[in-house]
Amino acid sequence: MRVGVSAMLRLALLAALPLMVAGCRSDVREVRIDLVQAVRLARAYGRLSHTAPPPPEAARLAPERLNDLGVILERRGLLQRAEEHYRLAVAQKPDFARAWANLGNVLRVQRREDEAADCYRRAMKEDPALFEAVNNFADLCADNGRCVDEALAALQPALEKHPPEENVGRDTLGKLWLRAGQSARAVEAFRGALDLTDPRDKPLSAEILRHLAQAHRALGQESEARSAELRAEALK
Repeated sequence: MRVGVSAMLRLALLAALPLMVAGCRSDVREVRIDLVQAVRLARAYGRLSHTAPPPPEAARLAPERLNDLGVILERRGLLQRAEEHYRLAVAQKPDFARAWANLGNVLRVQRREDEAADCYRRAMKEDPALFEAVNNFADLCADNGRCVDEALAALQPALEKHPPEENVGRDTLGKLWLRAGQSARAVEAFRGALDLTDPRDKPLSAEILRHLAQAHRALGQESEARSAELRAEALK
């Protein structure tokens, strides 16, 4: 059975790697690394500069383990190191959609948006059912205003399959509709995202409410926009 990162592994990696800002959006649920191997690799990285190539121990890992280690390095804020491991993974296994998506994530954080978009496209090509790739590609397009039509064409059918992350996807859809000048559709999407979000997830609920406020304001609905903003502030 596949599980998340064990507590022992977390402690080992925390002891060996410097504390930095966490990465974004890569799936940690798949991570399975042998503890002894992880500690050995962490120690090897501690002896390397940030510009040195990965230690030989990393190059001998299977693609799935390279991806897993990339996720852990990304979550520690070691984006360049994570990128190296995702690239090693897809070099060994070119159809490894999740590693392509994760590579896109670290490239996006580094503001290499064109490269990130191409990685997401490759992930979607290799596995059209990988919702993280579709959503993150669409979110990138919504943020930078490029390829909005392409993103809508990919995201809408993916949402019709009701993935577990549908609430996040509908928030992304609302952002795309705002970019496309379809504010009424954006309001509908954000409301759908809010309905699907657990009220206990206050940060996500507040973010969706702020997006909803933007959509109302774009429609000239100032009172509705202010109401959404107040609801978001109340969740702090």
